[in-house]
Amino acid sequence: MMTAGQLRDMIRSVLCKGLTVEQGDQIVRALIPLKVNAGHNVLREGDNPSGLFLLLKGTVDILKRTRDGGTRSLGTLDAPTVLGEMSLITERPHSATVVSVTDCDFFLLTTKQFERLIASESIAAYKLIATIAEVLAARLKRLDEKVVELSSERETSATVEELAAFKQRLFSEWSF
Repeated sequence: MMTAGQLRDMIRSVLCKGLTVEQGDQIVRALIPLKVNAGHNVLREGDNPSGLFLLLKGTVDILKRTRDGGTRSLGTLDAPTVLGEMSLITERPHSATVVSVTDCDFFLLTTKQFERLIASESIAAYKLIATIAEVLAARLKRLDEKVVELSSERETSATVEELAAFKQRLFSEWSF
């Protein structure tokens, strides 16, 4: 198991660059360790948000419900990364299901702990928000690339139109 100092250094170097040692310690004190065995749900689409998951070891699959009631994989993510970031910021239900592909080690920053950090005007919390913004921007860039890829492949126009409509909803439903 990782020591508090190792966890702080991991958070500072990989997940939230720019934190001072003290700010890193502040985030570490708010985290709850969590182990998830391979094949188990980490988050479920539609569930109320539980917080931000820091995946420090392992691989997860991101699944989205389809219109016909099935699920489709949106891709896999390897550690280190963050999950549940949209629900933490928007306080909306989880937008996808996350299933562990391998045994995974997480640290959870609960919504309540995050709210406490924000209420205390913690610089660490605001730096964490900046990191979340970077993650969301990178994922949006990948979505743009996928739309272009599908458009250039000349798949059915319905698929391209569906992706374009999704992207439009993505931008119109987010309020800043």
